[in-house]
Amino acid sequence: MGSPAKILPTDPIKRKAWASTVYQDSHKASYYSRMTGKELSPAVIVRKENLQDKGKGDEVTTTLIAKLIGTPLFSGDRAEGRELTMSHATHTMRIDEMRQFVNLGSDIEDAKVGHNTRSTGRAALAALLKEYIEESITMALNGARGSGDEIQHFPTGFSGRPNPLRAPDAAHHFIGDGSKTVETLTSNDKMSLDVINRLVAKSKTMLGGVSRGKPQRIEKTVVGGEKVHILAVGPEVMYDIRKDVGDTGWAQAQRALTTKVGRDAELFKGGAGMFNGVLVDEIDAPIKIGGYGQNANIQACRSMFLGANAGAIANGTKRMTDGMGVSLIDSSLDHGHEKVIGFEIHFGADKLSFNGMDHGSIAVDNAFTPAPN
Repeated sequence: MGSPAKILPTDPIKRKAWASTVYQDSHKASYYSRMTGKELSPAVIVRKENLQDKGKGDEVTTTLIAKLIGTPLFSGDRAEGRELTMSHATHTMRIDEMRQFVNLGSDIEDAKVGHNTRSTGRAALAALLKEYIEESITMALNGARGSGDEIQHFPTGFSGRPNPLRAPDAAHHFIGDGSKTVETLTSNDKMSLDVINRLVAKSKTMLGGVSRGKPQRIEKTVVGGEKVHILAVGPEVMYDIRKDVGDTGWAQAQRALTTKVGRDAELFKGGAGMFNGVLVDEIDAPIKIGGYGQNANIQACRSMFLGANAGAIANGTKRMTDGMGVSLIDSSLDHGHEKVIGFEIHFGADKLSFNGMDHGSIAVDNAFTPAPN
């Protein structure tokens, strides 16, 4: 029996275009694509892509610049020796190999269903890679995999690879209304407009001075040319917010969003609204964590209060086929009877930290109203 037809183009130029399409489609479809930008930009997620000198197991460094703090010099003061220095923090993360394969069946099965195997295979790989990337970023920002079913591709107990998942530090962990602890959270401590206002107040009191043990200010990101913070919440938390503010309040919040960021509001299609300068947006796969409450019987849903440079992603192209961000692989099973197509990417995601403290995010844990079964 002959080998099955190859799925990938044999022409190098076409193969590169095929790989580029899978890579770009997977990023564009990600929840975080609208929040991603270059290093030292105000983007929520710093993206360092197609690093030619980086491959599996290599380190990638992201540099952040902290706010300058210092007493001014007055008439007669000597400046020598009293210059302010730019306080650089370098965050180091790793990238590693991530790969998977999809069985596309046999030529006979193709004839039965009448679909285009190439188109189906490319779409399947892009969708799978998109979910891998999105869930990796979500877990990194949250500092946990959690126990919920919303994370579908990584098992409960996953602790991060290649970068360990890091729990939020005390200054960047907000439980209930900000006054609660893991032990004192109750089922009534749900997300509300008051909680959002408290988060805004907390962010404004972060004045910088990490070298003195104080949390760095969470600078706003930019959406539609406007500076905002983003609160990414799960569907059930979004329900609690809408219930708290009522239909009239929610309509006002959506009008405020459109007024504030204009056409870019269309990018946020999760029922988003604007409250007190915070763009509240819905993420499909939030992190849920059990063990809260006096009897450790409350499950909390973690929302993320996000500003500039909260996280970073990177991918390398060293030793990758055709030097592309993703390598595509033709293979087969059953002595060539079944066609298999796969991808390999050298990728990493991490939460950015500055001198041991989270940099652009606050983890917000609340009880929530469970969705009906």
